[in-house]
Amino acid sequence: MATSIDVSSLNIVSDITKDLPSLQFESSLTDDEKPYLGLRARSHAIASSVCAQATYFAAILNQARQNILELKNPPQTKASKLLRDAPPRDPLYVGLIGCGRLGFHLANCLLTYADVLPSELLISTRRPELLTSLSDRGVRCFHDNLQLIQSVHLVFLCILPSHLPDVAQEIQGRIPQSCTVYSFLSSVPTPRLRHCLGHLCVMKSELSWNDENSGAEWDCSKDICTTLENQQQVEMTCPLNMIENAFIKTSTKWAELVLYTFVNLCTSKELSQDETVSLVNQVILGQSASREYSTCFTSVDFTKRTGNFPIFDIAAVSSRETPVTRTINHNVNLRHSFVKQYKNIFDKFYYWKGIKQLKKKSDETIN
Repeated sequence: MATSIDVSSLNIVSDITKDLPSLQFESSLTDDEKPYLGLRARSHAIASSVCAQATYFAAILNQARQNILELKNPPQTKASKLLRDAPPRDPLYVGLIGCGRLGFHLANCLLTYADVLPSELLISTRRPELLTSLSDRGVRCFHDNLQLIQSVHLVFLCILPSHLPDVAQEIQGRIPQSCTVYSFLSSVPTPRLRHCLGHLCVMKSELSWNDENSGAEWDCSKDICTTLENQQQVEMTCPLNMIENAFIKTSTKWAELVLYTFVNLCTSKELSQDETVSLVNQVILGQSASREYSTCFTSVDFTKRTGNFPIFDIAAVSSRETPVTRTINHNVNLRHSFVKQYKNIFDKFYYWKGIKQLKKKSDETIN
């Protein structure tokens, strides 16, 4: 009996044609067309960047919620972590409105790297029946934008600009105040998007392309999720990277929006100013709460006010200079720490993937 194989889950296409020049995409191009080959790398790099940044954002919010839960409910026993029961979970519920090619890549990245469980990912799309590979894993796929937006903490808009009026008509003014909208609509300015949705907490990354370095190497032979196993490529997607010849750049304003959204989450969970700053340094910079560091964020990096942090206006943060602007632009050591922890979000998966592969080989040897 023949057995069907889902080839979309196999990363073998590039291997089949690797040593066969006549089957390569480039072989059929004319000399006039070959200068446009750089567009392939550019498109792949842009898609990788926006997916990596969105995944990182979801991952740190997820980690923050877990750390806050453990801070408020510390373990009652001093037993080793290995012997304790699994801690309770306060998950970040994530939604995608639209799930074309980019949305599908993002969904896989979230499930792989951001500690988002399938049951915590919701997707609203006009053709949910086409997402069997995700729904079979436990992801809830349906077509109801209003239901989705009222069920999640973070929603990604992965729609075409032409679909925005219809989506906005459904959800305008009905988005919970605590929900963050992350837009992938590069051609729609953020102020217009806020107006269309009737919601202030809207953010997106602003990417730019350096033509002088357009010939820089970028491996575009793998899917986005697999690409993010490469630490060099992951580093290039980080908005605070210090790579001089990077051919794709993201505005550092993105990092400010991430930081202030993170602080707002802590404030909404009733953390004090000191607890919030400590959590920022733990999750964003990978620092230990029991040690002192010469390079870290302090309360004055966010505001000069004393007492608990206010809920910062994300719309105002995106349109003007903030105290964080000066910190991340001038503190090189802090930027290095940020980039290192950014990469660690993806490196943790790579580490556990290696452990699982070793365990699998060990089991096969025993059997």
